[in-house]
Parts: sequence; C-alpha cells; structure tokens
Amino acid sequence: MSSTSTSSGSTAPGSSADASTDGAVGKSFDAKAAAVVTAMSLFGVMPGMVVAVVLALTIGPLYGIVGLLLVAGAWWAFVRMQARGALDKALTSIGGSPIGEADFPRWANVVDGLGVSSGVNDAELWVLDSDHANAVAVASSDRSVIVVTRPLLDALSVVEMEAVAANLLGRIKDGSARYGTVTFGVLGGFLGSIDAAGKLVADGLGDQRDVRSDFVAVALTRYPPGLARALEHLDRIGTTVAGTAPATAHLWLAPVVDGDAGVDPAIAASVAQPLSYRAAVLDEL
Repeated sequence: MSSTSTSSGSTAPGSSADASTDGAVGKSFDAKAAAVVTAMSLFGVMPGMVVAVVLALTIGPLYGIVGLLLVAGAWWAFVRMQARGALDKALTSIGGSPIGEADFPRWANVVDGLGVSSGVNDAELWVLDSDHANAVAVASSDRSVIVVTRPLLDALSVVEMEAVAANLLGRIKDGSARYGTVTFGVLGGFLGSIDAAGKLVADGLGDQRDVRSDFVAVALTRYPPGLARALEHLDRIGTTVAGTAPATAHLWLAPVVDGDAGVDPAIAASVAQPLSYRAAVLDEL
C-alpha cells in the first residue's frame, strides 16, 4: 500500500474546483472507457494476421483475407460482449444480493435523499455478508448498483452513512464507476498479471483516485468531517473482504485485499491511499 502526501501550499486533488466540473469529468471517463474497449477490440487483428498469413500460404490469398476477417471479427464481438456484460460480471465477482427499503431503512433513506440532490436516484442497493466494512459502486450506461457489507451498515452512524453514500453516488455521477466497471469487464483477466493492462486502467483513473472521490463526496454533503470519521471507523473495523478478486480493487471504497496481494501495482498506487491519510486530507478542509 502506497502512502502519499499533500503539501500545505498546493491544491488538494479533487478539491471543490474539481467538483464543479462533474459533467466534463463524466464525459472524460466515458471517453476513456470507450478507448479501452476500442483498443482491445483492435487487438484481434494481430492473431487474425497470423491466421491470414498461414491460410494465404497454404491455401490461397482469398482464404487468408477471409480468415483475417473471421478471427478479427470474432474477437471484436467478444470484447464488445464483455463490455456490455461488465456490470453483471462485476456483481458476480463481488457477490451480495439485492435488498428492499424495508430491509435497511436507514441506509435506503440516506441513499434516496442523496440520490435526489446528486441526480443519481435509481441506484440498486445490494448487501454483502462479510466480517469487515467496505462498499463498492458499479455502473453501466443504464444501470448502477451500490453494494455494502453488513458490518458497514451495522457500525456507522447516519452522518457517516450519508458520507459513504455520497462517495459511492459521486463515483456513479462522475463516471469513474462506469469506467472501473467496463475496464474490469474487458481487462479483468489480465489485471495483476500483465503490467500493461494495469497501467492502462490506472492511467484512466488518474493519480489519487480515491482521494478525488472523497472530494466529490464532500461536495455533495458539504460536511468533510462526516466522511473523515466514516473512513476512520472503517479503518478500525477493517475493510478486507474475504474471497474478493484483486482485479476488482479499483471499484471499492477502501482497500479490499489484505496488503494489496494480487492487486496490480499501478492500480494500487492510484486507489490504495491509506484511510488515515484520506481522513487527514479531509480534516484540512
């Protein structure tokens, strides 16, 4: 886990100035996600060329062209299918189950209230059984889901819940949840094993992505101490979730894998800021 610092004379990443550009940030994340999908789609040309050369030399040039089109087209369709199914793939990996408003009324009321003010008022609520407290937001162009662990709901005050909800809804609103979900869908199998894949995801997330998400959250609540105390509370409870795929690390509110084991180093550098550091940055506001 990497530690970082913000000098007193500099502008903290994700400050209120950044929060005022939510629309532009959202378009930027969507463009980055589209670029990742396009790049992976074009990757099929490489094996297609190999097949084309073999067929051209052994059967004839026309068969080589057909082979290239078939292989590249099949890969293109596969990647697009992975991108379209990224949200369901992420939910399958994360786990949990949907809840109704009557199951956890405090949480449902908090999310509903913030949903109106944030403009994200259709997020599905899921709960995951775990020993520790963490949360995750996943999204596609037409659906968003917030998954929280039971210990988080059991331990946090309403003010702390509101801060966590604001962070997760902010990720959906600014597009980072969609970006993270799509990149997991098309690159998840390579994250942690191929450096280029992790760097591609991390470059899109940007430096100190979790800190920037905190600032988006407090732009919604107008109360930095609420999120600072929530992060400290989560730090005391613990945030690791047993059985979590390291490839989903960039989607979670807090570090979800013990010691970042298996998490791509570039992604860890972007999203694994210590909770104590994040709380301290918020306390400086």
